Amino acid sequence: MDKILFFNPRSADHHHRLPNSILQVAASVGGKYDFVVVDGNLEKDPWGKIAEYLGSREFRFFGCTVMPGPQLGQAIPFTRKIRELFPSVITVWGGYFASLYPETAIRSGMIDYLIRGCAEVAFPLLVDCVIRGEERNLNKIPGLVYLSSQGFPVMNDAGPVPEPDRLNPLPYDQLAKFYDLNRYLPRTWLGVRTFSYHSSMGCPHHCSFCGVAGV
Repeated sequence: MDKILFFNPRSADHHHRLPNSILQVAASVGGKYDFVVVDGNLEKDPWGKIAEYLGSREFRFFGCTVMPGPQLGQAIPFTRKIRELFPSVITVWGGYFASLYPETAIRSGMIDYLIRGCAEVAFPLLVDCVIRGEERNLNKIPGLVYLSSQGFPVMNDAGPVPEPDRLNPLPYDQLAKFYDLNRYLPRTWLGVRTFSYHSSMGCPHHCSFCGVAGV
């Protein structure tokens, strides 16, 4: 009943990269809570897969990473359907869109919580609070955004960026249970089989066209 469904909405038609953002958050709860991954870039019918999982009534949380642009095309309608068809499932958004437009997202009526910035610390704390019935401690979770009992957005201060070397390794073995990892090894200008990898957090530059600077 306390399982977590992580969803990576479709962002590209070709050269599908590993869903590293989702894997990073999944790593933070690995070994403590069971989870599954649905990758909208690879699934022919991602909503069908999501509905199949949630229909089992074993999942309590739906975690979705959302970038402005293409990912909204699946993130918005799918989250609305979850609210309509599976109202007991707790929906959590993260990613660029949630971080840049938290008030718009949390006022949408379809999201229970969102996390601004890095979620590696905040997400497992949120899951713990909800499962233990300790919602009084939500104000202590860094970067968490939610609605107060009066319906006003509460935006907790973001915590420090976590040290990459102290984070859990990405759960590639878990992802391999759902997808053939060879599908994430496309030919690019770098070589015949290339692999995406995050070697650092953030960026030292502040280019005006990039979401990283805003986050």
